[in-house]
Amino acid sequence: MSKRHWIVIAVAVVVLLAGGGGFLVWRNASATPKTDPAPAQPVAVAVPGAPAELKIGVLVTLASRPGQGSEWKFAAEGAQVAAERLTMGGVKVTLVTVDDKGSEAGAQRAVEQLADQSVVGIIAASQGSHLSGAVKAAKKAKVPLLLPYEPDPKLLGDLAWATGPQDSAIGAALQQSLTAANLKRTLLIDVGGGTPDGVDPDGKITFEPDDDPKNLVKVVTDRTKEKKPIDSVLISGPAVQQAAVVQALQGADLTLPLYLTPDATSPAFTAALVEAGGSLSTSLASVGPDADDAAALGADETGKAVSAFLAATRMLAGDPERTTLLGDQPFAEVADHADTRSHDAVIAMAYAITAVTTRQSQDGSVDPETAIAGLKLDHASGLAGPALDFSGSGALAPDGVIGLRSSDQDLGLRPGASDPAPRLIWFAAP
Repeated sequence: MSKRHWIVIAVAVVVLLAGGGGFLVWRNASATPKTDPAPAQPVAVAVPGAPAELKIGVLVTLASRPGQGSEWKFAAEGAQVAAERLTMGGVKVTLVTVDDKGSEAGAQRAVEQLADQSVVGIIAASQGSHLSGAVKAAKKAKVPLLLPYEPDPKLLGDLAWATGPQDSAIGAALQQSLTAANLKRTLLIDVGGGTPDGVDPDGKITFEPDDDPKNLVKVVTDRTKEKKPIDSVLISGPAVQQAAVVQALQGADLTLPLYLTPDATSPAFTAALVEAGGSLSTSLASVGPDADDAAALGADETGKAVSAFLAATRMLAGDPERTTLLGDQPFAEVADHADTRSHDAVIAMAYAITAVTTRQSQDGSVDPETAIAGLKLDHASGLAGPALDFSGSGALAPDGVIGLRSSDQDLGLRPGASDPAPRLIWFAAP
């Protein structure tokens, strides 16, 4: 077992000791662990054979209906961290950002606008069915498209790859987490995400935004009093709706483990839970890549890779001239939310375009999809998260999606805004 896994287990023991049963709780949010992060890899990322300059498009969603991408607008700032690291490594990367306004037509226009500006590839740092417009437009423009946050494989197509968790892997990891915890009677609360693939719940409740939370709590409470009571709850759907349900169940003081679909790992979930009056000290469970801040505490390659990402984030936040992707505020104000998924998508795009241009210089002309399909990347390539293999439309392998636990502990690895908002971190569940 690696040193990082021993560290995570030690963290989990602290969590368990603090919780006293029922929900897992990590109460001392103000204390910073004494564990130092792993020595970082070099902050600069060099891509052998890359063009001297790359212009990459970034599609974001500033406002939308729940589940249509705005939940990831601050996480998408990780793209800037990657661009800076690549520039330091000798490839000048310029990011061109467009708001798709959360609609299919808007996503199509955003890609068309980016293609007109001669971007070599596009990162769709959003989520939801409206991205079908972006996929169609990218195919027509023959521009590679990477989707770090969209889990639905049906949206993928020619020249469109997902670099984040896909629905089948999400469902498998959730079921594996439940099985590992010996939880056999899980009540599903569907707030818009449906039943995750491969998960067989012991009953299902549909909760709409206008529904009365008191009625929901009563149903859940009644299910705990049955002859064969439920032993856990799984909440599936957009981040804001999940937060509303978590807050309601916290208020009822139910001692049931809460499992959430990966929408809850977005910055929007934390913000919504705090706004609703919920507590961040309750340990929640989800699934996803092991690439959040806690991973930097390990001495293995993942720890080094995440440490390098965080070092670059702090460096970027220290430059008062650097702003957000759309230039509306200093980067330092959103640096706490920049994530590794958008970062890795930009790193992967740099390698993808390099593969295409290399083949073109050798063969005169080449199908971009064919050139990119042979791409395999890992921490040695500059990725902070798990390895990516572009031989299929889902580049992240299923085993890159694992069980996660939340904590409100401040690890002191982020630069911090002038008025920092509360933040959850997600660490690998032991």
